[in-house]
Amino acid sequence: MLRFGRWRIKNKLDEGGFGKVYRVEHINFPHQYAALKAESNDIEGGSAIKLEVVFINYALFQIMIINFLNRDGEKSHVMKLYHAAKHKRFSYMIVTLLGENLRTLKLICPEERISVRTWSRIGVQCLYSIKLLHDVGFIHRDIKPANFVMGHEQDVERARCVHILDFGLARNYAFEKHRGSWIARRARRSAEFRGTLRYCSPSVHERKEQGRKDDIWSLMYLLIEMHCGLPWQYEKDKDQLEINKMNISDKDLLRHFPIEMHPVIPHLRSLNCYNRPNYAMIHKCFLKLIKRLKVSYDDRYDWETDLQVNYVVNFQLFFLLRNSL
Repeated sequence: MLRFGRWRIKNKLDEGGFGKVYRVEHINFPHQYAALKAESNDIEGGSAIKLEVVFINYALFQIMIINFLNRDGEKSHVMKLYHAAKHKRFSYMIVTLLGENLRTLKLICPEERISVRTWSRIGVQCLYSIKLLHDVGFIHRDIKPANFVMGHEQDVERARCVHILDFGLARNYAFEKHRGSWIARRARRSAEFRGTLRYCSPSVHERKEQGRKDDIWSLMYLLIEMHCGLPWQYEKDKDQLEINKMNISDKDLLRHFPIEMHPVIPHLRSLNCYNRPNYAMIHKCFLKLIKRLKVSYDDRYDWETDLQVNYVVNFQLFFLLRNSL
């Protein structure tokens, strides 16, 4: 049986142009599973895995610094990196084993829509995970449903937690001169298109430098799509899609979207690439919506059964009580 560090392969999970993904098990701790992502070193343009490994290491380390080392280094919304290496023919990394992404989960929901009772709670987690990246000087630049993944159903600590991943397009918007002291990266006069056409911000279409606000723009488009669909989501002509996005009014964009979330778009329009979004205000918008809906964070998501939720919640309660004794 093939071994990679202290891990051995159990079965293949996925395969595509990017490489292969396997479920692996720790040699010394049976039933402790992770995901191994492997790709050939012969891929044109170099290894995307190398970029991801560098970013995850940097992000987790910087997060620990920003929190003054008084919290655990493993963040609930960022997958943990266990091991990474490069061989002559391939590179690989072993990370937290996760579940389905939001794009896949949306497709199995009725009419391919996610209810407001679910996306309002998911959105809070997405916002928080994006802020984690921003707090260490990075912007994601490719926020979309496929890049938010739920924890694995058998991982009771992470099963109902949203994880942000795929940092291949991430970029520093600032550099840390000293601990807690940041210097903004100078904006370019013109920036190349980076992102996904359906979800990228207006600034991306204008070839302007992206900032933290642009990740939040993409999050808003993502949530609108989950709730009622985007006006341009079925447009196949790229030029026409861009025209539709750039010309739509805020009123038409938000016509069927909960009123509690309406202040976010005008706020984003007021920012430039250097400005810090008002995360607290955006969070309050979510909380107002959740309060009106009278939804609890322990309520099931659209794709869950009551049995699944009770299993996870009861296990979490068990560990909480055990650790308090």
